[in-house]
Amino acid sequence: MEIDEEKKNFPAKLENLHDMMVFVAESAKKQSLEDKNIEEIILAVEEAVANIIKYAYPNSDGDIEIRCSPEGNSGIGITIIIKDKGIPFNPLEHDEEIDVSAPIEEREIGGLGIFMMQKIMDHVLYSRENDSNILTMTKK
Repeated sequence: MEIDEEKKNFPAKLENLHDMMVFVAESAKKQSLEDKNIEEIILAVEEAVANIIKYAYPNSDGDIEIRCSPEGNSGIGITIIIKDKGIPFNPLEHDEEIDVSAPIEEREIGGLGIFMMQKIMDHVLYSRENDSNILTMTKK
């Protein structure tokens, strides 16, 4: 069943993380996606949103807008757009290849979330428009 775009705004607070994930999960379930893909989408979106909550608004409150829409004309897949008006941050500039085979004590701290988002999702794009960070992720 294909859906139109769904959009919701949330205060960028940790206590809203669950509600954000429920919104994305419900939107994803309306598409013809396997449960495994929905779980991966939730994981990628949770990582992106958690970073916004932690870093985007260091000295003020702000919102996170999440938009979910069908991917392409096939009716299979979803595009998720996450938008915030926080400090500029392009996660794709921090996408160094991580050697996951290296012993954990030899790895640098951080960076796994962005690496994971890019491995899980089919496409991840970033743009900065009208003082907003816009992260677009697609899963087919």
